[in-house]
Amino acid sequence: MLLAHPVAAQFTDSLKVVVGTTLTAATKAYQPLWITANRYGTLTDRQYDAATYLRLRNKHSLAQKPRSEASASTPHPPSLYIGYGVALSNHDHLQRTFLPELYAEVGYWAVHLRAGRYREVTGGVDPTLSSGSLGISGNALPIPKAELAVAEYTAVPFTRGWVQFKGQFAHGWLGDTPDIKGAFLHQKSLYLRFGKQRLTAYGGLTHFAQWGGTFSSGRAPSRFRDYLRILAGASGNAGDPVYQQGPIDVANAVGNHLLIPDFGIAFRQDKATWRLYTQTIFDKGVGDSSNTNKRDRLAGLKIFSSDRLVGLSWEAHHRGLLQQVVVEGIYTKHQGGPIIYQGRDNYYNNGTYTMGWQYQNRIIGTPLFLNRQTAERYGIPLDANVLRGWSVVSNRIAGLHVGLKGTLTPTLSYRLLATHVQHYGNYYNDAYFTPAKQQTHLLLELPFHFSHFSVTVAVGSDFGNLASSTAGLLRWEWFIR
Repeated sequence: MLLAHPVAAQFTDSLKVVVGTTLTAATKAYQPLWITANRYGTLTDRQYDAATYLRLRNKHSLAQKPRSEASASTPHPPSLYIGYGVALSNHDHLQRTFLPELYAEVGYWAVHLRAGRYREVTGGVDPTLSSGSLGISGNALPIPKAELAVAEYTAVPFTRGWVQFKGQFAHGWLGDTPDIKGAFLHQKSLYLRFGKQRLTAYGGLTHFAQWGGTFSSGRAPSRFRDYLRILAGASGNAGDPVYQQGPIDVANAVGNHLLIPDFGIAFRQDKATWRLYTQTIFDKGVGDSSNTNKRDRLAGLKIFSSDRLVGLSWEAHHRGLLQQVVVEGIYTKHQGGPIIYQGRDNYYNNGTYTMGWQYQNRIIGTPLFLNRQTAERYGIPLDANVLRGWSVVSNRIAGLHVGLKGTLTPTLSYRLLATHVQHYGNYYNDAYFTPAKQQTHLLLELPFHFSHFSVTVAVGSDFGNLASSTAGLLRWEWFIR
């Protein structure tokens, strides 16, 4: 049988190859926050350093051509594509060569299967101007993962496009730390969006869990039946001998769980779009009246908690002197209150998975918290009264953040970040952080864009009660293709 209008296929790709070098130099032994934060772990905190890299990304798409010129304006049928990327980088005074990206993916329409180390920011925050998502901000080196996802909002059947969804399901490998070897990451999310065109609203939940691995005292539960407990956030099995190995918390959910509720609305005007969004943290739930040590009940999801990130974004639809503005407030001081077993949620810290919500000594979520490494560089006394064994030294903060970007000339744009944070430490070291420690972080970045290369000049500065440092950044990138 012959088709009256045969459909032809075309094979396209989008190969991009970039070679670059980034030079950084600071007035102190450490860099200001925004020189290194939210750059996927590619820049070190050394006073002087150079990072040289080669990055290749490509996506091959097998798409169908329109059946006729008259139908060229109609949406194309779903396309099948494959993609891959690799980045080779060297930094730390030429002492470390590593792969900040290495992945492959295959996708059909909005669904993709991806594996490897790839860049990711979770939630509705802007990846270039936000202070950072409370889930994955891009502050740490990407965690190797295998992921099945509906990556873009897709219409729910029978809703005429008024309801869309997206989500993911992933398994990751966290590598080794001094306290635990070979821990895993579980990650899943589901988002719903309502409305289309002018006004939309969305809500979603992302679930992270650190689990498995080997402690000095034994192997943590790592069987498939244990994985099912991780998926559901279920407590341990006290009668199972496997749950007697290692420092396993049987009363609460197995592993270290972190949930990020995420909500927002967007209003699209003719010339600009407004967005209002918020994220909260669920780290521990409310206490169980029958067992005060059991604090991981879903009843404690705390969607309406005072602890949250709130942002307002304005983005013009055309390039101009002021193209986008982001204003964010962040408050994480409450954490359920100071009463143990009822509060003291201690965000990003965990007594079993002692590295906390970190990967290779960098916080995975908001970089505004202070971890041990940053505290050491700032000269905060690392005694028992300050650290108390926690990986994140200051997670009770109140801050205001502003991000701006725009175009100055056809070849010159800018990005400006300004953040002021009050640090209250955590509930176990608040004596050192009383009164609260004030800290301000600034960045001005000026990228010059040309046809085959770009040059970026940036100045960052930190000052306050914790640290003071000013630094310059110079980046040169050559676009081979």
